[in-house]
Amino acid sequence: MQEILLAFSPCLRTFRRQAFLIISFASTTTIIALLLSLKDSNTYVSSFRLLLEPVNYTARLSQASALTRTEGLPDEDLLNLDYPTQLEILKSSLIMSKISQEVKTKLPKSKASSIDRGLQENFMVERITIGPSRYDWTKIFEVTYQDTDPEIVQAVAKATANQYLQYSLEERQNSINSGVKFIDEQLPKLEKRVVHLQSRQQELQQNYNLIDPSERGQELFSQLDEISQQKSANESELLELKTLAYTLQGQLNLTPKQAVVALALNQNPNHREILRQLQVTEGKIAAESARFNPGSPHVLTLKEDKENMLALLKQKAKPILEQHKISVDDNILAFSYQNESLIKLTQQLIDTHNQIKVLQVRGHSLQTSKKALNKPAQELPAIARQYKKLEQDLALTTQILNQLLTQRETLKVEAAQKDVPWKLLSKADITRDENNLPLAFSPNRPKKILAGLILGISGGMGIAILLEKRRDIFYTAEDIQDLLLLPLLGKIPVDDRFKTVDRPDSNFSALAFMNANNKTRESLFLKSFESLYAELTFLYADNPISSLVVSSVEPKDGQSTVALQLAKTAAAEGKKVLFVDANVDQPQTYTQFDLPPYRKLGRGLKNSSVVQEVICRVPGIDNLYILTANALRSECSTKLWSMEMQHIMGDLSTNYDLVIYDAPHFLNSPDVSFMAAQTDGILMVIGVEKTSQSLVREAMDQINSFRLTNLGVVANHLS
Repeated sequence: MQEILLAFSPCLRTFRRQAFLIISFASTTTIIALLLSLKDSNTYVSSFRLLLEPVNYTARLSQASALTRTEGLPDEDLLNLDYPTQLEILKSSLIMSKISQEVKTKLPKSKASSIDRGLQENFMVERITIGPSRYDWTKIFEVTYQDTDPEIVQAVAKATANQYLQYSLEERQNSINSGVKFIDEQLPKLEKRVVHLQSRQQELQQNYNLIDPSERGQELFSQLDEISQQKSANESELLELKTLAYTLQGQLNLTPKQAVVALALNQNPNHREILRQLQVTEGKIAAESARFNPGSPHVLTLKEDKENMLALLKQKAKPILEQHKISVDDNILAFSYQNESLIKLTQQLIDTHNQIKVLQVRGHSLQTSKKALNKPAQELPAIARQYKKLEQDLALTTQILNQLLTQRETLKVEAAQKDVPWKLLSKADITRDENNLPLAFSPNRPKKILAGLILGISGGMGIAILLEKRRDIFYTAEDIQDLLLLPLLGKIPVDDRFKTVDRPDSNFSALAFMNANNKTRESLFLKSFESLYAELTFLYADNPISSLVVSSVEPKDGQSTVALQLAKTAAAEGKKVLFVDANVDQPQTYTQFDLPPYRKLGRGLKNSSVVQEVICRVPGIDNLYILTANALRSECSTKLWSMEMQHIMGDLSTNYDLVIYDAPHFLNSPDVSFMAAQTDGILMVIGVEKTSQSLVREAMDQINSFRLTNLGVVANHLS
């Protein structure tokens, strides 16, 4: 709050100074507003309220417009009416023109001419609310109109109610027609989609030979499970038979093929007869070999018979062996000599081998069947998903189709109804009194007067600000501080010891009282310089000031008075002070004192020791010395910012406690900037109600651009 007050403090000071102007202007506008209010006539008001939507949810869903706005699928979130848009429609030029035309047909031409302007200025439609929250907004619109003619007010009320109700009915009819049109556009698309989905479903059934994918899946997986069980049992039985066959082969030392041949040979009568004779011959050979030598003719004859029998045996067995792809060179006797037990084992080996082949064939058949079932079983889930999606899409599309058909019939029934959707909650009539007469309202004169007062005060403030901006001066010391944002080191009042000053130049008017015999009297004027010196001393206590430049922007600012009085105050405090009159273009200080005519410093600029010769002590004031402008004047004005002058200024700061340079006006001479750069800073003097703000801003911009040290400002000529 304090920051806001500080920001507006310049305006507040302006308002205080221009209070008479503001009060005068406000009084004028208030009187004008009062005179205008006396001419105001009594006004008449009409109002009525409209309910735009059903209150309960069931009634809202049963509205035909609800079905059309939600494209046939009622949704509570989509049923909310766009009240801001509806409000703008009711106030639109199209509706207003219809109201105006209806009113004009019921009124005389003399009154009808003002209808359009009255509707623009005095017609109002608002949505009723019962609280600050958005949940407190109602579904009710209130329509009001006011005018000075009760007949016009009455006609506007009835015409507005009629046009609004007619608009709501037309809006509902348009919504219903739009809904029917929408449904008629959607029905062919939905019917086409139903046919397409049914065709795709039928195509799947034909391609994969299924009616219900779930039943077909159960059937396939049951068959696969049964085949897996049969295959497992077949493999177990095959393993047992292979083990038995391996054992029988080991016992008989025959392969299955050899066993078949052996059994076939043993069942051949000729083979068995030759085999019997061979056995008899072998018996005789064994008997005769015991009686005779191996080389005996009788033994040899028997052996020859044996060989012949063996050859005959091979000859007889050859077709059977070749049939089974067994070499004739194999030991034919191995297939021949078998007893009954060996024949049974051989028969068992053959039977076992045959069963193994049967089981192997069965296993291959089961594997083939399993592979044949695996493919459709793997494809079936994807087919089932596709079939199910088609079934769902078909069901949904059929449901939407049925709903739209039902809603189309509903909308046709709604279209035949003539009930107005909006309801009048109050009669569209002019406000009446207890006697049922039009109630007249007196004009609100205090409101108009207050508006005139506020307008006058605001206008007066604006004029006051513009007026002071146009004058472009500082009115108070606070204005200086607010504009420049620099330390305000001193507030120098007008000198109260003298009423008049003979010299016209304000820069030197202060010099007139230096020899005045008035030391016994202390004034506010002199005390203000003590405050200025104290501010400089304490504000820059860390870096005490040894030299400074005092300048201003205009002759009427009184900078010489401030510079000289500041030097005098510092000398009174015991400081050794040198006052340098640096205004070399218009030197006048030399003539104000009873000083000897010292030679000018310009002839000895290269020898700084000569400076001390032209410095004078001010008579009657201890510790105060002066270097006049005549001593500083040189043939070349640039000497003030030459290297020699810089050395001289440095020596002066060393020899004196405080050196004060009374410089030319800042914007008139570049010397001021060069001198300020060689001192501790520059002190600007600004005359209140005299100095131009724009010139001060220009000077401050130049000081900042040159990066000079600005010690602060002094407000001079305060009232």
